[in-house]
Amino acid sequence: MPHIVVYSPHLSREKKVACVAALTEAFCTTTGLAKDHLVIHIEEHSYENIAVAGKLLADTIPEIAVGEKPLQEVNE
Repeated sequence: MPHIVVYSPHLSREKKVACVAALTEAFCTTTGLAKDHLVIHIEEHSYENIAVAGKLLADTIPEIAVGEKPLQEVNE
């Protein structure tokens, strides 16, 4: 069975549902495989363990590190 692993900051359940639906559709459309053959893992990581442009997200956007808010909450 094929696997897709998504490494991500914390996401809301709604965002996870949308993400796995979109990934499943794209993968199955391009490969021709049935949906029940695809396994998707979402691995969420602390903002202390994710860096962008050489800086930890916890340092770049400190308000997201407090209480580990989902990333989309900060952007709203």
